[in-house]
Amino acid sequence: MKLAVVTGQIVCTVRHQGLAHDKLLMVEMIDAQGNPDGQCAVAIDSIGAGTGEWVLLVSGSSARQAHCSELSPVDLCVIGIVDEVVAGGKVVFHK
Repeated sequence: MKLAVVTGQIVCTVRHQGLAHDKLLMVEMIDAQGNPDGQCAVAIDSIGAGTGEWVLLVSGSSARQAHCSELSPVDLCVIGIVDEVVAGGKVVFHK
């Protein structure tokens, strides 16, 4: 799993039929303290994450399984919206 922050939404009027009804989000990978690592990606979202939220992501075959379709061209999928991160006994993030 990966930790990321949602930075925006992608709008595509023409897309693969396996992605016809799914929201696409622009995400930036972050470390446990919330510092960006410079990697941006597009993730499929079926749970309703919004801009600014911290999310958990899975990639590869795990993303296709989370999306419930082995045939869709999904490589990154939002599987959770983070409520709190505690690292080293300190609250690093709280929604």
